[in-house]
Amino acid sequence: MTGAKMHQAFADFHRVHQLVERAAARVIRTLDLPPWLEFDDLVQEGFLMVCEAVDRWDPGRARFTTYLYLHLDFFLRRAIQRQLPPQFEHRLPEEDLDGMESEDDSLHAAELRHTLGSMLGRLREESPLAFEVIAHFYGLEGRRMHSLPTIERRLGLRRGEGEQWLREGLSRLRRMWLEEPMGSSEDRSGSQGPASPHA
Repeated sequence: MTGAKMHQAFADFHRVHQLVERAAARVIRTLDLPPWLEFDDLVQEGFLMVCEAVDRWDPGRARFTTYLYLHLDFFLRRAIQRQLPPQFEHRLPEEDLDGMESEDDSLHAAELRHTLGSMLGRLREESPLAFEVIAHFYGLEGRRMHSLPTIERRLGLRRGEGEQWLREGLSRLRRMWLEEPMGSSEDRSGSQGPASPHA
C-alpha cells in the first residue's frame, strides 16, 4: 500500500461520501434489517468498507470511484449480513460472502482502519475545529451526519466557515496519507487551519 495510491483514491472525497450514502440506501431497500440498524450505522460501516476497497483497487484498471461504484454494494452487504441474527432473511450464501476475502485482505483492511484512526486522532490534536467539522459532516466516531449549515450552528461558526474548516481538515488528511512513515513528518503548515473570520 503506497501513499500515492491512497492519495489517488481519496482525491474526490465528496464523491466517495456520495457513493457510500447511496450504497447504504440500497442496502436498506433490499435487506430485511433489524430496527436497531439505522442509516447512519450503514454509512459508518460503508466507510470501513471503503478502506477495504482501496486495498483491493488496481489504479491501472479503473478510477477509484468507478471501482467503488461497482463493488461497494457487495462489500457493504457482506459486512452487514455477517452481523445479522440468523432469523433475518435475504442473506447471501456463505460461499459468496467468503469468496473475495483472504487472511491477507483482512490484515490489510485492519491496518488501514488503524491508520485512518491514527490520522483522525492526529487531526484532533493539530486542529480540533477541523476535526469536529469533519466528524459531524461524515458521521465519524459515533456522531450523526449533519449538513454544513447545521454544523455551523452547533459549533458557533459563521456562515461559510464550516466549508473552510472542512476543506482544511481534508487537506490535512490528504497530506498525512502521503507521509512516509505515517506520523513522521514535521510539516505543520497552517497549524490551526484557516484564519478565523472572528479575528
